[in-house]
Amino acid sequence: MTTDSIRARRHPLAILAVWAWQASLAWLASWPAASLVRAAYGNDPRGDGVLWAPGSHALLDFLWRDAHGVSAVARGAALVLVAGAFGGLVPMTALTVAIAGTRTPPGGGLSDRMAAGWCALPAMTFLLVVVTVAQAFALGAGVFAGELAEGWTHIRLGEAHAQELGVTLGLPFLALATAIGVTHDLARAAVVRHALGGMRALVLGATEFVAAPISLGWSWAWRAMASLVPVLVVGGAADRLGGRGGPALVLLALLHQGVALGRVALRASWLARAVRRVAGGG
Repeated sequence: MTTDSIRARRHPLAILAVWAWQASLAWLASWPAASLVRAAYGNDPRGDGVLWAPGSHALLDFLWRDAHGVSAVARGAALVLVAGAFGGLVPMTALTVAIAGTRTPPGGGLSDRMAAGWCALPAMTFLLVVVTVAQAFALGAGVFAGELAEGWTHIRLGEAHAQELGVTLGLPFLALATAIGVTHDLARAAVVRHALGGMRALVLGATEFVAAPISLGWSWAWRAMASLVPVLVVGGAADRLGGRGGPALVLLALLHQGVALGRVALRASWLARAVRRVAGGG
C-alpha cells in the first residue's frame, strides 16, 4: 500500500464503528442520570423540561434534595469514562489498522481489525499512561509558573497585568502539552504501521515530530479547530431547543450525534496523516 492511499475517507464503516462505540459509552454514562431525573419528575406533565425553566430553581432544588443520588451518578459516570478511555483503545486502534492497511490479512474484516487492536493493546496502554502523566506534569508546571509569576508581580503590576503575565508564561507549557499529544498519536501510528512496542514507538513518534513540528502541529491544529465549530453551532441550537419534547428533541439528538460523528471523522483524518508520516510519506 502506498502512502497516498492511506486516507480516512476510504474507511467510512470503521469510522461509523468508532462513533457507535462512543455513542454507546455516552449512553451508558448518562443513563443513570436520566433514570434519576425520571424518578424525580416522571409525574410532572413537563417531564424534565422543568429543569430548563428560567432561574434554574427546579434544577437547584433537584441537586439539593437528591445530592446523594447525584453524587453516586457522577461517580458511576466517571468510572465509565475512565474505563472507556482504556477500553476505547481497541476500537481506535482498529480504526488506525483499517486506515494503515497493515497487521491484518488482505481483505480482513472488522473482526480481524479488532483482533489487531487487541494485540496492540499493551503498547497502546503504555503510551496512554506515559503521555497522560507527561501532559499532566506539563500543564501542572504551567499553572504553577503562572500562579507564581502572578503572585510575585501582583502588587507591582496590578491584578490585571499580573494575570496577563501569568497566562503568557503558561502558554509555552500548553504548547508543550499539545506537542506531547501530537507525539502520542505519531507513536500510536508507529505501533500500528511498524508493529513496534510502546517505548520504541514513542521514540519514533518524538523523532518524527522533531523533524517537522510546524507541519505536523498545523495538521493537528486545523482539525482540532474544525472539530470545535460544530460544537459551538449545535451548542447555540441547544439553547433554543432545550426543554422541548417531540420533534425538537429528536432534532437536538440528531444534531448532537452528527457532531460526534464529525469529530470522529476528523480524528480519523488526523490519524491517517500520522500514519502517512511514520510510513515515510511526509
